[in-house]
Amino acid sequence: VELSNQDREKFLRQAERLKIKLEDCGAVSGEVLNEYNQAKQRDESYEKELNDLTAAEKSLREIMAELADKIESDFSGGLGKINEEFRKFFVSVFGGGKAELSLIKMAKRKDKEEDENFMDEEKEEETGVEISVNHPQKRISSLEMLSGGERSLVAISLLFAMSQVNPPPFLILDETDAALDEVNSQKYASMLKKLGEKTQLVVITHNRETMRQADILYGVTMNADGISRLLSIKFDEAKEYIGQ
Repeated sequence: VELSNQDREKFLRQAERLKIKLEDCGAVSGEVLNEYNQAKQRDESYEKELNDLTAAEKSLREIMAELADKIESDFSGGLGKINEEFRKFFVSVFGGGKAELSLIKMAKRKDKEEDENFMDEEKEEETGVEISVNHPQKRISSLEMLSGGERSLVAISLLFAMSQVNPPPFLILDETDAALDEVNSQKYASMLKKLGEKTQLVVITHNRETMRQADILYGVTMNADGISRLLSIKFDEAKEYIGQ
């Protein structure tokens, strides 16, 4: 392509201006280029790490959401199963009525600063479990209106209901019948019999009604010589021995 004299002069002037600018900037050494390349590599590495962290955060949030949904679903399902067994035990013990577990939300107050006036507070909600009981022979609005033995039976019914839903290999009960009178002890013993169908029970007790439901009895006895001895009785073998 042939250029006119006017265009040639124009390009020469531009070249001169660029040359002057380069001279004003100073000579570009190899160290400056190396520093630029290193900074560029670091920037690219940081950008890659930032992208990886962003992707990891997104993945973790998705996993947390899935876990939260699963926990809520499993908890609601487990609560429903426990409720079903809880009602059965309660009816078998009290001869009727109704017992139920329900989820409630209550305000939780959390102090932002430890100020003696507590002027600056925020309110949060937390979920709890409430036990509601409808006694077949009493009009009650709370567990506090039940007798000590009845409250113990309600607590035992709930414990046994949870054990029925997810039976453990064995269950240790330490003096859980201590507050029961004779009538309630019989009800407790019948519950033990049902629970023993799915779980091996180790029961520590001084209650005669509870002992009668045992298959094997271990205890300590003391003779006239004042020496303690261990005692074990298998009731099935004892019955056969008595029959002979």
